[in-house]
Amino acid sequence: MDGRGVESGHVDTRARRLGSNTLGETRSARSAGSLRREVVNRSTAQAVAGYSALTHERLFHVIEDLDDAALRERSGRSNSVGFNLWHIARWADWLQAQIAGTRGLDERSIWEREGLPSRWGWDSAKLGAWETGMGMDEGVSAQLPLPARSEIERYARASLSALDTCVAGLDAESFDTPLKSGKTNEMKDATIGSWIVSILVHANRHLGMIESIKGASGRRGTASA
Repeated sequence: MDGRGVESGHVDTRARRLGSNTLGETRSARSAGSLRREVVNRSTAQAVAGYSALTHERLFHVIEDLDDAALRERSGRSNSVGFNLWHIARWADWLQAQIAGTRGLDERSIWEREGLPSRWGWDSAKLGAWETGMGMDEGVSAQLPLPARSEIERYARASLSALDTCVAGLDAESFDTPLKSGKTNEMKDATIGSWIVSILVHANRHLGMIESIKGASGRRGTASA
């Protein structure tokens, strides 16, 4: 016995047993916590991928009854449907290329690879931040010579499909990985997942603008029915 009247050997054995059990329980709790986080993150990534694909499906649905003239119509200072379509597609194209670069793949966008600014007769220096249309004045965007509807839609489908494929292939770890973009902006340290959600919100805002433009022109504007 020690000075406290307790058998030292028994105390040590119980302490070791308790410590072992506690450690095991702690490890189990940590493993369960990690698993729960992984499941939640994977579900979040999958949900975002689904919403992204749905938004793009609605976008093409809402423009399917528009011809070239309707795509170019403008009311006041509002941008045309054609410009909004390109703007949504260009941001999607930019993001899928940035994600590819983060993963060590070709970081050139479709816009760059196909040399579309020169093919369309657009001045890259006047296309706003990263040639996405961000920050462009409506007066400047109104002067852009929009290509044929079929060409804008072709680019939009290629860009949005590339982003959807990219997003669908992300796991929880990739979703939480910081986007390695060399661009400086308010989201420079954001994760890939944060960027995807931001671009998805942006696309829905411009989808709403397209719906509004159609409605104001007397056409059925809703994209979801």
